[in-house]
Amino acid sequence: MGKIRISERKLILFTVGLLIVAGIVRLGFYKVGVWLFYLAFVPIILHRLRYYIRNSKNLHKADRYRRFTLGFIIATIILNLLGFQDVEFVLLFVLAIDYLIVVQNPRVKGGKE
Repeated sequence: MGKIRISERKLILFTVGLLIVAGIVRLGFYKVGVWLFYLAFVPIILHRLRYYIRNSKNLHKADRYRRFTLGFIIATIILNLLGFQDVEFVLLFVLAIDYLIVVQNPRVKGGKE
């Protein structure tokens, strides 16, 4: 079987779609919506971790910034779940910054990995 290539732009937009669904659910069922909000970040976190583990030798300068945003997303989610902070907007802001990094610095033509 060939490798499945996932576009980073599409993955981020998929995450945004999941966040919108979580926001709608949160209007009716607050606790379920909060958990769905955090679970919406799982696809992007797993994809990035898998990519960085497999390609640890072949990283560019833009990947350094993207690793920083990934670490910040993971740390913020952990702190939110542990109750040390209660700020979901920071996650949305970091996701927007990550999208700008992906758009400005594609690794390969077409923005695919």
